[in-house]
Amino acid sequence: MLSVRFSYICTRSIKKNLKEPKMKTRILQILGVAAIATMGMTSCDIADACKDVECGDYGTCLDGDCRCDAYIEGTSCDVMFVTKFITTNSDVSEAVTYADTTTATITYTSSITANGTNKIDITNLGSFGATNVVTCDLDPEDSSKFTIADTDVAARVFAGTGEINNAGTSITITYTVTYSDNTSDAGVATIAL
Repeated sequence: MLSVRFSYICTRSIKKNLKEPKMKTRILQILGVAAIATMGMTSCDIADACKDVECGDYGTCLDGDCRCDAYIEGTSCDVMFVTKFITTNSDVSEAVTYADTTTATITYTSSITANGTNKIDITNLGSFGATNVVTCDLDPEDSSKFTIADTDVAARVFAGTGEINNAGTSITITYTVTYSDNTSDAGVATIAL
């Protein structure tokens, strides 16, 4: 009997309070907050696609995939473009067309070193000696290519392009070297990796 009486008093009190405008507004506010809180809680159930993705120091995760900085590649942005070009005392075979239009095939050794994250230095390109270093700019979009636009210590101007083959076993460099008397030689060098 006591519970019936309590239920009657409670129900009557709620009905009475609903007739008052302030109470209706307050109840609607509480229901609105509860609805928003419920929606917020369900949105937390969406998985973060980047939660377990590691992109290292050179990448950013977007929708579960790493987006690498320029001159960086790999699924975790952990490979610098320059690393695939590095070689020491590698064999070079070069077809040369000299300024006087004679041609020859020459062989020599060359080394390639990293010069930061976006450049490589080629030593002895064209068989001009160990002090001959030509700096090349890597292509920021294509990790297999580079351009040459440099002047060496002997004031020879080198211009051209280079590309590593798909197998990663050789680099082909097509270039010209212009001398101080404005004559130039053209070469196509293949460096074994």
